[in-house]
Amino acid sequence: MFSLIVQTILLVAIAFILGCILGCLLRRLFGTAETVAPAAAGVSAVAATAAVAKPTPPVVPKPPVPQAPVKPVEPVQPVAAPVVAKLKPQPKPKPKVAKPAPVKTTPKKPDNLKLIRGIGPQNEGRLNALGVNQFAQIAAWKKKDETHYGEVLAFPGRIEREEWVKQAKVLAKGGSTEFAKRVKSGDVSSSIGKADKGDMGTKPKGMLSKARGGKADNLTLIDGVGNAIEKKMFKLGIYHFDQVAKMSKSELVWLGNAVGFPGRPERENWAGESKTLAAGGTTAHAKRVEKGQIKSSRKS
Repeated sequence: MFSLIVQTILLVAIAFILGCILGCLLRRLFGTAETVAPAAAGVSAVAATAAVAKPTPPVVPKPPVPQAPVKPVEPVQPVAAPVVAKLKPQPKPKPKVAKPAPVKTTPKKPDNLKLIRGIGPQNEGRLNALGVNQFAQIAAWKKKDETHYGEVLAFPGRIEREEWVKQAKVLAKGGSTEFAKRVKSGDVSSSIGKADKGDMGTKPKGMLSKARGGKADNLTLIDGVGNAIEKKMFKLGIYHFDQVAKMSKSELVWLGNAVGFPGRPERENWAGESKTLAAGGTTAHAKRVEKGQIKSSRKS
C-alpha cells in the first residue's frame, strides 16, 4: 500500500515536470509565430528575430564620480615696488686754487724800550731775550702778565708802580711822554747804552712734570727759599733737593732769574744746602724752619 502511494507521488511529480517543460516549449513556439506577422508588413524576419533575440538592456544611471575638493584660491599679494635708495648728490669738486707764494715779511725793528720809565739797558736786554721788543707787546699786557714779568725781572710790583703798560700804549701809537723826551735829549743817564741782558744762565736739564712718588721735598728748608719761591720752583719742574744739588753755576743763575731773585741761589748756597738735605742731613736754617721760627717757610 505504501509503495503504491510513493509511486503515485512520483508519477504526479514527473507529470508536473513534463507539463512545465511542455508549456515552456509551446509558449516559445507561439511567441515566435507572433513575431512573423510584422515581417510580412515590410520588416525582415531576421531583424525581427534579432530584435526579439536581443532585447535592449535598460539604461542604468552611473553613480556620480567623486571629485576632489577644489582648494580656495589664495588672493595674490601685491608685490611691493623695490625701494630705491636715494643717493645724496655728491658735492661738486672745488676747483683747485693755486696757493699764493709766501710773502716774505721783514721783521720789525725793535723799539727803544728804554723810553719807558723803569727800563734800562739790562731790563731791555732781558725783555728782548724773552721775545719782548715792541711797545705794542707791553701795551697789550694784562695784570697777570705784569706779575709774571715783574717776577722774572726780579722787580715784583715795579711794572705796575711805574705804569709800563700806560706808557707803552702812548709810545705804540707814535706819541711821546715826558720821560721819553728826557731820554731822547740825553738827560737820563740810566737809559743810555745798548741793551744788555746780562748773564741769563742756562736752563737746567732734568725738569720733572710731577714730583716723584707724588710727594715733593720741603724746599723751604733751603736758606732763601720761602713758600712763594717754592711754588715757583714747583711750576718750573723742580720738586726735590737732588735737582738743585746737581745744578751748575750757569743753571743756578737761570734759576735765580726764573724765580725773580737774580744772584740769590749763588749767594745763599742753594746747591750746597740741597746736597746736604738730599743725603738726609740737616742745616742750621732747616732746624729753625722745623722749629717754626721762620714764618715764610713751612714745617715738613
